[in-house]
Amino acid sequence: MKINATNQTSGINSQFLNADEKKLKKLTADFESVFLYYVLKTMRDTVPKSGFIDGKNGEEIYRSMIDQEVAKSMADKRESGISDMLFKQLKKAGVRD
Repeated sequence: MKINATNQTSGINSQFLNADEKKLKKLTADFESVFLYYVLKTMRDTVPKSGFIDGKNGEEIYRSMIDQEVAKSMADKRESGISDMLFKQLKKAGVRD
């Protein structure tokens, strides 16, 4: 049987997960997205502003929105593996929401 990559959730076939595991999977994916957002935000804060463009609050809001979308995209692609590792650890520990 060939398993399509779209049917998988971070290497774990989602059709075999029970309801609690699906909730845990969603929570760990959400955590990964928030974590990556703060990593991007912190990285952006280290870059000095040139003063060339003075966007004030509008620019800050726009950059924040872009960082959120990039973090969400990174988490959806599961490239960092944070969600997978956290899911496995919490599942092994028997953590329930």
